[in-house]
Amino acid sequence: MSTRHRLSTASAARVDHPSLALFESYDEEIAPLLTTIDQIRNRVADIDTTIDLPAIVVIGEQSSGKSSVLEALSSIPLPRGGHHMTTKCPLELRMRRSSTWHASLECPGRPKRDNIPNAHEISRHINEAQNYLTHDRDQISKQVLVLNVQAPWLPNLTLIDLPGIIQVTSKQQDSTAVNMIEELIQDYLDRPSTIILAIIQACNDIETSAAIKYAKMSDPEGERTIGVLTKLDLVDRGVEQKLLEVFENKRIPLKLGYLMVKCRSQEDIDNNIELNDALRKEEQFFSKSPKFHSVPIERRGCSSLARFLTRELVRNIKQALPRLITDLRTKINNVEQQFRHLGVDDYTQLLLTSEARSRHLTEKLFTAMQLFRTEIHNVEEGAQVNNPLYAKRNELNQQFYHNMHNCKLQNHKLLQLIRSAMISTQGPEPSDYILFRVTKTVCINYIKSIRAPMEQYLSSMLERTNNVISNVIEKVFRSRPNLLIQMRLMHENLERQLKTECQRELELILEMEESFVYADHPLYKETLKQTKKVHKSNSNDTSTVTTVVQSARLPITSTTNSATNSITTSLKRTNGTLSEDNDDDFDDEFSPPVKISRPNNSSTNRSNTSFWNRWSAPRPDIPESLSTNQSVSRSTSDYTTTISRSLPITNGTNDNIVDEEIIEYKIRILAMQDIVCQRIVLTFPQRIEYQLVRKQFSQLDLQSSMLSSTSLEKLDHLMAQDPEIERRQTDLITKRKLYDETIKDLQNLDKYQSTNDSTGRT
Repeated sequence: MSTRHRLSTASAARVDHPSLALFESYDEEIAPLLTTIDQIRNRVADIDTTIDLPAIVVIGEQSSGKSSVLEALSSIPLPRGGHHMTTKCPLELRMRRSSTWHASLECPGRPKRDNIPNAHEISRHINEAQNYLTHDRDQISKQVLVLNVQAPWLPNLTLIDLPGIIQVTSKQQDSTAVNMIEELIQDYLDRPSTIILAIIQACNDIETSAAIKYAKMSDPEGERTIGVLTKLDLVDRGVEQKLLEVFENKRIPLKLGYLMVKCRSQEDIDNNIELNDALRKEEQFFSKSPKFHSVPIERRGCSSLARFLTRELVRNIKQALPRLITDLRTKINNVEQQFRHLGVDDYTQLLLTSEARSRHLTEKLFTAMQLFRTEIHNVEEGAQVNNPLYAKRNELNQQFYHNMHNCKLQNHKLLQLIRSAMISTQGPEPSDYILFRVTKTVCINYIKSIRAPMEQYLSSMLERTNNVISNVIEKVFRSRPNLLIQMRLMHENLERQLKTECQRELELILEMEESFVYADHPLYKETLKQTKKVHKSNSNDTSTVTTVVQSARLPITSTTNSATNSITTSLKRTNGTLSEDNDDDFDDEFSPPVKISRPNNSSTNRSNTSFWNRWSAPRPDIPESLSTNQSVSRSTSDYTTTISRSLPITNGTNDNIVDEEIIEYKIRILAMQDIVCQRIVLTFPQRIEYQLVRKQFSQLDLQSSMLSSTSLEKLDHLMAQDPEIERRQTDLITKRKLYDETIKDLQNLDKYQSTNDSTGRT
């Protein structure tokens, strides 16, 4: 079509719709501005609805004339439902001036309805789309229909029509409709770049207008609200002056003021009055009205409203451009922060070619392994505050020592084991010698009992190191599930191997202790010496007991006092346990075997005891004067009676009585238990810590280094991320691209407007 033909068509359109015609030069100037904003709104619709794009939002009560105003502005018949809701979802009406007719309707979830042949078909398509979104029910949907219309008579203007405000629902309407409409209105009106077009019935008090109520909630100062007074022909006589006071901003002032329109009435619609005829009738109404003819032309009629809205929208867009660019840059910073949280420093790395991607993934794998090794070394060397590995190690070692100590054989149980060992280990040697076999037999019982605390310590250390390493692996590799599984598998295999080695170490220690109870050591001698001191201090009268017990086991012969004294002195020298000699002679007294009798159930002890009892008891059949060595006998008897109160003499009928030999074994066994306990408490935790900490961390370091050089074939699989993380990354990439494109469009638009403004001033 030639330019001359297009101009003639446009002129004809202006003849048909003279009131909607704007200056052609102005339309050409603002068209790119509005088109760019609409394109941006299209792009962000399904990605980020929080971008505050300039828009004019139309609100009003049902039957307030809202649809009639939109019809007058667009010359397009909109749905009318009688008793039903006519607007069930937001309708974005994009009007563009063009030399030819073109219309399309976009509905979420449905193919775009393009090339609608004429304006009368639009209403039917809108009804079908609304019924699709609301499932053929009288309810509200928040999804947006987009109606694009191009025609020679249209202004360059974009309006968003919201469902009419209702106070209560009818029987046919959904009960949630009131709340949903309120939420929808608040969502749109709270955006700072939104111009609020409040449709108000002139025949009602403005203070009762629901549109003004919602506008004031989001725009208390009325800085971005435009009031449109409708249905002027229904105003009662005498009320016109009050309406003029509203129009003049005297009752509820608005910065952008009020406009008056008279659209098609229901009678006009029923009589099929065309929209262009309705516009002419509107102009006649204002020119002939005695009350409203004084209203300025630029503030009355739908044509003036269209021009006013276009200028305000363009002004709003120009003012919003710098703020929009700043907001989008803030959003880009937020996206980059989210990328860093997901481990991506530069999102462009996610858009690389295959070869570059392989290099990038190799670097990421190497970096991840370096981070893992650093974390492991920090834990191993105790470089962290409240180190999870060492924070309770002292407590664990202390508990191990207590458990080992509690396993020691003591008191009645120890005495029973000694008696049993003395019987079971009797060999060809004289029965009055202290045997190492007895000590070893009893100590083996202690060694067997310490298996449980050793196994418990091993289990606790395994659990602690496993938790620490697992937490480090989870922390470093949680964003890459395949690599996480690989590291967990590596850790489990290594842990299983080291656990076997630790168990073997435990068995070796116990086997060594059981097979050879090692005591030939100065530490043992010192411990034995200290044990004897403790025992001596706890005894009531050690020297008396020693003498009586040993004298009780001597053959009864007639001797002098000097002989008795020499025997007692000899016994003191041979008794290493209960001697009163100086402790400096301990080494001389320790080596020789002690010559004492067997315990109670020994036949030798029983015969000696029986003989002693018979010998020391008074004999009524023998006169006292006939007794030889009377003084010696009486002295010995008195001596025995005196000290027997402190230590009962063993006999065959009382097993609870402890004789000197058992005490001697007890002292040596207690010392031996101390040596074994100290030896294991000092060495076993060290060996376990070496295996589970030093050796395991070293192996993890080595194996993770080997994993860093994985083949390229396995790299993609190994470095694959969690599906949810990949989805989030994809969303972030889409947003980042959207923000970059939008900023570029807005910057170009800003330059275009600056150029036009400079040209206009020139």
